[in-house]
Amino acid sequence: MRLGALTAEMVQKAITIYQDLAYGTGGRPRRAIEPPAGGGVESLLAMFQKELVEPVPGFPCHRYSLRLGNRNYPFMKLMLQEHLVAGEFFFAVDTHDQMEIKPDYPDYEQWVAVQRFNREIKQKIEAQFQTAGLDTCAVVRKLVTESCGESQQPCRGLVLIVDDEEDLAAAVEALLNRRGFRTYRVTDGRAAVLAAQQLLPDLVLLDYELPELDGLQVLAKLRAEAATKQIPVLLNSAARVSLSDIKKADGFLAKPFPEALLYEMVDRVLRKREVPK
Repeated sequence: MRLGALTAEMVQKAITIYQDLAYGTGGRPRRAIEPPAGGGVESLLAMFQKELVEPVPGFPCHRYSLRLGNRNYPFMKLMLQEHLVAGEFFFAVDTHDQMEIKPDYPDYEQWVAVQRFNREIKQKIEAQFQTAGLDTCAVVRKLVTESCGESQQPCRGLVLIVDDEEDLAAAVEALLNRRGFRTYRVTDGRAAVLAAQQLLPDLVLLDYELPELDGLQVLAKLRAEAATKQIPVLLNSAARVSLSDIKKADGFLAKPFPEALLYEMVDRVLRKREVPK
């Protein structure tokens, strides 16, 4: 969806679906929000906080966030997101719960339960967005896959894509296929470790927030084994990741990112590994 096509009806529908599923009939009270009637796109976007993501100069992505929370957690957000396809936006949910809580923290198990709840609510809301006819990341997947024909390039190697956002992972897969890479996709950390051990890919494109094992746990397991410790890993995340954690990988992609930056970072990581030490 181009931003010019955004309407008050779309925003109201997204807010209603989000709040109905996030709050239900009890718990924390929901915010009363009503889009301005007849004010045009600019007044609708003014409801949101505008964010510019540009980790590498010249490769910007935009997103608009509206913090609505849920019945157990006040910081979850409704998003209008640009990702992969320049100028195309879609409705999404950001759980906004990517804090560094380690297993030895006193409330670790409770925090993991909150994250699990947030992930389940996010999936339900985004599925309902799609059912209601709102643009979601499935539209980005469709746009990308329809524009990607069979690659005429020689095979450049195998990329293991690890991401639980299946539509966006499929879009990334189509883009990498177009650049001559073979790909294999998994959606959780344990499956990622197993796939890396079995397939020995030329590159792992690894999401930071994953079920079962998170990206850093996957990375630690890969680095601990002789067979997989030399596989290049390109970490990606919408969360704030510390510089010390970023340095554990061979490269880092901040979500959202445009198609051109995906190509640039994949090539950069592979070139870095090809340089003799």
